[in-house]
Amino acid sequence: MSDERDDVLLLDVPSSGDYLSVLPTATAAVATRLGFSLDEIEDLRAAVNAAVALLIPPEPGRPRPFRRKSGDEPLHCRLEVGEEALQIVLSRPKGEPLPDAGSYQWQVLKALTDEVESEVEGALTTIRIRQRRPATEADADTERHRIH
Repeated sequence: MSDERDDVLLLDVPSSGDYLSVLPTATAAVATRLGFSLDEIEDLRAAVNAAVALLIPPEPGRPRPFRRKSGDEPLHCRLEVGEEALQIVLSRPKGEPLPDAGSYQWQVLKALTDEVESEVEGALTTIRIRQRRPATEADADTERHRIH
């Protein structure tokens, strides 16, 4: 993927269930603009929800969806529209370690996306999702007429 981005959308969202639904909705809006199919958009929404579930542990004694003690740092989301892919970067302040890579949430995330990776660097825990942009009719037409 090129380092140069066409568009970048930055969102800082409180780490509570009341606001976290903004992230898959924003992702769906960007994916719609990029020409993703309805199935691809729903996969991206589910992938963002799975990534959030990995990043935001439940408050002790409370089941999900994503309740945290008040005063916690926000979840950072960066949607980067590149020439070849949409990249979704979700970060939270370093806290509890992420679940094991073999967990259900990781398996869902890997099944729904082209690439997914995580890292803990400095004070942040980050999950990166990359999804190749769909080919347009013009791209397909250009490829069909390309001389090899």
